[in-house]
Amino acid sequence: MKIKIILFFLNFLMINFSSFADVNDCTQFKKLSAKYIECNAKKFRNKTNEKVKISKEKFERSGIKDKLKKFKESKTLSDLIKD
Repeated sequence: MKIKIILFFLNFLMINFSSFADVNDCTQFKKLSAKYIECNAKKFRNKTNEKVKISKEKFERSGIKDKLKKFKESKTLSDLIKD
């Protein structure tokens, strides 16, 4: 029992420390420098990629994907209305 608790806390700490390592600190650069702009662009790109992944997963789980596929495959309106 103690081993399970210890392993749980170790896993919890490993997950948290790895997430802290990914954070970019742009405050070390001057605001008008190219390095500052590059750093902010990387942060923005990473956040955007995460949001796109989340939205793709939501789209996959929703029923809209199947309906869209059915719409694309239908050649006539009567094919679309069937089923």
